[in-house]
Amino acid sequence: MRRKKMNRSMATFIEYAMLAGLVAIVVAIAAALFGKNIKSIFSGAATQAGTVSDNVKKAKIDGDFSDAK
Repeated sequence: MRRKKMNRSMATFIEYAMLAGLVAIVVAIAAALFGKNIKSIFSGAATQAGTVSDNVKKAKIDGDFSDAK
């Protein structure tokens, strides 16, 4: 009885290990295929965020904002 339970838990462990290996392979392939595209997307977003930040810092705002919170 104990041996049967041990075999079943070992089989479950092996199944999860195989599944984890498969997921790792899929992630590695996706990173190899789409890595450059994703990098350029984030690089472009960072550049645009920097431009917006610079524009906000340079902006001249007229008015009384003493009560603004």
